[in-house]
Amino acid sequence: MDVEHRDFGGAAVRHVGSDDRLSEAQHRIANNLALIAGYTRLQASRLHKAGRPLSAREACIALEEVAARIETVGELHRLLSAAPGEGEEGIDLGRFLAKLCASLMETVSFAGETVITHRDLGGCVVRPDQATPVALIVSELVTNALKYAHPTGVAGRILVSCRSSGGGLVVEVADDGVGLSEDFNPLSDGGLGFRVVRGLARQLGADLVYESSDIGLTVRLTLGADEEHRVIPLWPDRGA
Repeated sequence: MDVEHRDFGGAAVRHVGSDDRLSEAQHRIANNLALIAGYTRLQASRLHKAGRPLSAREACIALEEVAARIETVGELHRLLSAAPGEGEEGIDLGRFLAKLCASLMETVSFAGETVITHRDLGGCVVRPDQATPVALIVSELVTNALKYAHPTGVAGRILVSCRSSGGGLVVEVADDGVGLSEDFNPLSDGGLGFRVVRGLARQLGADLVYESSDIGLTVRLTLGADEEHRVIPLWPDRGA
């Protein structure tokens, strides 16, 4: 009887733990869907205020930007489901970014012949609450590079890399395009993509640096080791 009782008790504990993980996963999915819905509404609002009809190309790009955000969150959840215990200790960001780069090349039509590659220098582990905002930041930066790095439409190269640094994490997205114009400030100017990046970086407590030249743009996100958990809003602060 004691053996049966212990077996039953152990099974009950495992069942409760499984229910807790399932509940947490469902909560995370719901939050991420709400996050994407918020960005989509904000994008729709900005397009409405533009005051002119969109061309077919502009409409396609707007829809594919939404699709890229959904695909980013979808890839993240697929990674977590494939390795159920991974999220408890941390998420291998390098593994995820490699899949994300391949996915964006396959699904974003305006990528053209641009090549998106990933370089993992090791130690790229993030907490579960950091994974979605970091992933969305990378997705937005890659999408911005696809749209603006080569205005003439020539094929380019985009390199996404991550590395550990002093217990924290450094993620970079670099392109070989025209860079930013001198009168453009990426920390205050730009459209929805730039605002999304700024808002998520601010909520993560991360440093965001843009290094622009005539041979390309490098955006560096630095996440400290001891940052407190921040609540990610449904959309960036509209006053940003």
